[in-house]
Amino acid sequence: MKKYLRLIGYELKTIMRDPLNLFLLIYPAFMFVLIGWLLPLALTRGGVSDTSFAYSLTMLIAFVVIIAVGGFASGALLGFSLLENKDEKTINSIAVTPITITGYVIFKSLYTFGFAVLGTLFLVLSIKWWASDAYSFTYGTMQFGFDNLGYGEIIFFSLVSSLLVPAVGTLIASAAKNKIEGFAFMKSGGLIFMIPVLVLLNAFSDWKQYLLGITPNFWPVKALLNAAMNISNPSDLPFWAYLLIGTIYMLSLAVFSIIAFARKQQHGG
Repeated sequence: MKKYLRLIGYELKTIMRDPLNLFLLIYPAFMFVLIGWLLPLALTRGGVSDTSFAYSLTMLIAFVVIIAVGGFASGALLGFSLLENKDEKTINSIAVTPITITGYVIFKSLYTFGFAVLGTLFLVLSIKWWASDAYSFTYGTMQFGFDNLGYGEIIFFSLVSSLLVPAVGTLIASAAKNKIEGFAFMKSGGLIFMIPVLVLLNAFSDWKQYLLGITPNFWPVKALLNAAMNISNPSDLPFWAYLLIGTIYMLSLAVFSIIAFARKQQHGG
């Protein structure tokens, strides 16, 4: 137990001395200010009525983008941290300790997962508590609102969406040779993990929505979106079914990517 407590102290020091990592840690507060206050203020001051379709569409897209990429951002934090370990040869040192590379990666994944859960909870709850008026609007025939979201739904969404962290982090660290390449992978990967935004199109309101399920974050995003809109189309699954599929999918990816990363490091990758 003591060895893991020492690791926590080391990891926190590593995070705090990297400006990029610090930014990724504070992004929930930054995003809340951006989409919870600045965006609705800019729209209304720009002459866009808060009852117009343009307002509701803009706010809805912004919300879906933010919840879709939240786990990816924390996963990128994990990936950059692992790349730093590779550059400093920390991984090589761990290989000859009782912790093992796999144990170390799981440890880092768990505490970064914790940051992601707390960050997502902060963001969604902050909007519910302090910006719910800005996010109460009609989209087509549906009424979007945070009053439709219970605390249990928000908590379970935060847990499931954050399972993306270990998969993204170890995949970035495995594929990239250094932080510059890691940043390039992060930018391209960010576009991929924004695919769930397409679920807002009418074309994906029926069974075709599941084509977007190739991206693992689609499942928790769709669950929260349906709950916030209080809708149940014939092609939709129940809230908990979306979360269950997302959990299985992302845990499978996490196990695969952690094992792949550990094996690559053991062979000098």
